Amino acid sequence: MNISPILLSAAQTNAAEEFVKLDPYGVGMAAMAMLVVISVLAISAIVFQNIDNLIHFVTKLFAKSKPKANQQEGEEKTEKVKSSGEEIAAIAMAMHLFKSELHDQESLTLTINKISRAYSPWSSKIYGIMNKAVKRNPYSK
Repeated sequence: MNISPILLSAAQTNAAEEFVKLDPYGVGMAAMAMLVVISVLAISAIVFQNIDNLIHFVTKLFAKSKPKANQQEGEEKTEKVKSSGEEIAAIAMAMHLFKSELHDQESLTLTINKISRAYSPWSSKIYGIMNKAVKRNPYSK
C-alpha cells in the first residue's frame, strides 16, 4: 500500500486550512496580489522610461572597448551635429515631393451606379435572430 499520496493530500489540506485560519476573509491575499501587480507595473514603467539611456550606455561601452581600425589614436572623435527644425522640415518636404511624383495624377471623380438587384442574402430579414423566438412570454402566467 502506498501512503505517500494520502500524506501529500493531507499536507495540502492542512496548509489550506491553516491559511484560512490566518486570513479568513482573504484581505491579506488581496493586498499582497495588489502589491505585486502595482510593483510590477512600476518597475516596467521605470524600465520603459529609461530604456533609451540604457541603450546609449551599452553602445558607448562597446564603442570604447572596440576602437575602429581606420581611426588613429591622435584623431579626436567627431561630435554629433543636431539638426534644426528648419532642416528637418526641408528634408521632410523634399521626401514628400519625391513620393508624390512617383504616383500619377488621378481624377477625383466618383461614379455611383445603382444595381437593380433587390434580393441579397446580406440584407435578407428571414435569417434574423428573432425568427425562432417564442411567441409567448415564458415568464408570464
